[in-house]
Amino acid sequence: MPTLLVMMILLVLQVSPAISMQVLVADRETIIQIDMSGKLVQCSAAVDILLLMDGSYSIGKASFERSKHFASNLCNMLDINPDRVQLGIVQYSSKPRLEFALDVYPTREEAKEAIARIAFRGGGTETGRSIKYVLRKGFLGGREGIPKILVLLTDGKSQDNATLAAKHARNSGLTVFAVGIRHPAWEELNRMASDPDDMHVFYAEHYNDALNGLYTTLTQATVCSDVHPSCKVESRICLRTSVESVQEYRGSHACWKGKRGQLYGKPYATFCPYYAWKRIRNVHQSRCYRTLCPDPCDPNPCQNGGTCVAEGVEAYSCLCPLGFGSHRDCGGTQFLVPSVAADCAVDLLFLVDGSWSMGLEGFLRAKAFVKRVIHSLLQTSPSVLIGFMQYSDTVHVEFTLGQHAGYTSLVRSIDAIKYRGGNTNTGGALAHVAQLEFRAETGSRQEVPHAVVVLTNSRSRDAVAPPAQFAREREIFLLAVGSEQVRAELQSIATPLNALPFSDPLDLYNKVMELRSRICSLNSQGCYSRPLDVIFVLDSSASIGRQNFRSVKEFVKDSVSQFDIDRDLAQVAAVIYSTKPRALFHLDTYDSESRMKRALSTAPFLGGLALIGRALGFVADELLTVHRGARPGVRKVVVVVTDGLSADDVVGPVTTLLSNGVSVILVSVGDANRRLWITAQPSDVISIPSYNTLKHYMDNVIWRICEESKQPTSPCLPNPCTNGGMCSLLTGSYHCQCVGWDGPHCEHRIRRHDVHAGYHYTGART
Repeated sequence: MPTLLVMMILLVLQVSPAISMQVLVADRETIIQIDMSGKLVQCSAAVDILLLMDGSYSIGKASFERSKHFASNLCNMLDINPDRVQLGIVQYSSKPRLEFALDVYPTREEAKEAIARIAFRGGGTETGRSIKYVLRKGFLGGREGIPKILVLLTDGKSQDNATLAAKHARNSGLTVFAVGIRHPAWEELNRMASDPDDMHVFYAEHYNDALNGLYTTLTQATVCSDVHPSCKVESRICLRTSVESVQEYRGSHACWKGKRGQLYGKPYATFCPYYAWKRIRNVHQSRCYRTLCPDPCDPNPCQNGGTCVAEGVEAYSCLCPLGFGSHRDCGGTQFLVPSVAADCAVDLLFLVDGSWSMGLEGFLRAKAFVKRVIHSLLQTSPSVLIGFMQYSDTVHVEFTLGQHAGYTSLVRSIDAIKYRGGNTNTGGALAHVAQLEFRAETGSRQEVPHAVVVLTNSRSRDAVAPPAQFAREREIFLLAVGSEQVRAELQSIATPLNALPFSDPLDLYNKVMELRSRICSLNSQGCYSRPLDVIFVLDSSASIGRQNFRSVKEFVKDSVSQFDIDRDLAQVAAVIYSTKPRALFHLDTYDSESRMKRALSTAPFLGGLALIGRALGFVADELLTVHRGARPGVRKVVVVVTDGLSADDVVGPVTTLLSNGVSVILVSVGDANRRLWITAQPSDVISIPSYNTLKHYMDNVIWRICEESKQPTSPCLPNPCTNGGMCSLLTGSYHCQCVGWDGPHCEHRIRRHDVHAGYHYTGART
């Protein structure tokens, strides 16, 4: 620890005079517990909190972003609600400005979005004037009889008398907290904050610790609810180290002076004192109060490489790797994960928004997301090359493709990346990547697909559609991840299919496996240039429910995009079923992907019992016929999507389909073991843990269909001859032998006058 103190002091000596800083002494376990407490505890009470944020030039734009980051994290600890916690913000410099009143944003997410939009203004540091503004205007939007808290975020170097103004604020009944920014002047912060100092003065650079201390003080003051039983409030020693610059007498030197009080006169020689600035380090102990909570993710309860996400002091959930997920902790046997889906021989570049609009919190969250994606990729695909670029006004290459090999090296490099700030120029960044980054001299391989993942939460100042189109024309695959607020821009960058908007941080982390699935499918997308008849049979019974049925429809719509829809190549049909089956469209109904998707979107939810056997019999009798578009000699695959047991016999219809050369693939949501009897082989069952993860397994399903398309088939299976006709194989073709019927497939009844007229046909060669 002494070495750390010396290093920090040496850094301080390089900055301007009269500065001070705080060193928080805690072991690694305590830091983890503080961090977890900062994420898990929450103030839920009727209280009005006003943040007074220093936006002066002495703070600077970078430190102002740290203040915003603190404010955004504070929102996570507050139960923001019109009946409970209300939050408002005033930014001040030479004069104060109300950013938003207490009653403007009634939810946590709205408040955080408003904080992200606050712009740095600059100016002098008139802290006293801003406190007087609050006393004069009051807590705008505040409530009568509710405790009021003023939180100062400043470096404490006011250019006016802030101490007196803060005293008036305390005397008026306000509880005043002071949070030091950059290199705060602790003496002034202590004079402004309520007593005792160690429970009302914190350091924003350690924002989780500061938030935790603020929460602990409010809890002990009975403003907030009590802490969780598993957490404990701890009193401990904090070392606060101040580094101040003072003048020190170093001796005298000869100098020339004029005679005092005389306009004219000869100068005379004398001795003048010599002073030098000396930096003095003062270390004093202070008592801190912190709430420590156990981490439910330490040790990691998730098996098979799953990522643990804490959802409370004792609750957690696991983000499971592809193929695992039937158990809460990602245990059990891995579901079907074909080698094709696991092959991620891709040059992958992460293009991350580092602008002021993204914010420090958003940037840190993006880095955490990238690390999770890399972890999921490198588990099965060491051949992937990864690069990282940060953009704002300009593009900064943090590391190039292949510069770092191995997960540990990549994570260390990502952790070292600093947030830069600036304006949001996503279009320029895309153009830069398309023109310069995927070249042999930058480490890119020309024999593998090139992919770019754009992560942004803010709208671009320049156009994104033209450079995105330019990138696609150069065969660069674009994926875009961002907040719901920029959904339209994400879709302009990466098309609607490859845009992944998220609604909250947990939803962002849920996109990890979906993004991995999209990336790893670049080498094996669909069954292009191969004739194939595919029929999707979708469970629309009451057992799956209306919301899950919507997920099934979206899954099939995305799957359709993986086929080359054409009369001579891939044909697709869709059937929904419950008590009765219903054809949404037949194999020959549409030759357009867009029209198929429209028909799927309008498919109704039926409810009722799930009769899978009846639905498969309907497929065999009504859809796998020549007059409904089924093509002799083309492989046929039936894909059943369900999560419930059938209320009728399934073995008979499945046996009939299999004996006629039709492949049956079961996409089973839930327990796979109870449905293996539906198909002949366990390999024909693709097990999926839940409907929420259905989209992550699209590549598995497409891969399995494509494997079936490679199998040999007979033009007489299933029988193309109708009305009892017999199919006979010919060299490269077939022939229908008809009795009482004629036509190529025995489709026309023979009438007696047709026989006398000589119009009788015994069959046709095709």
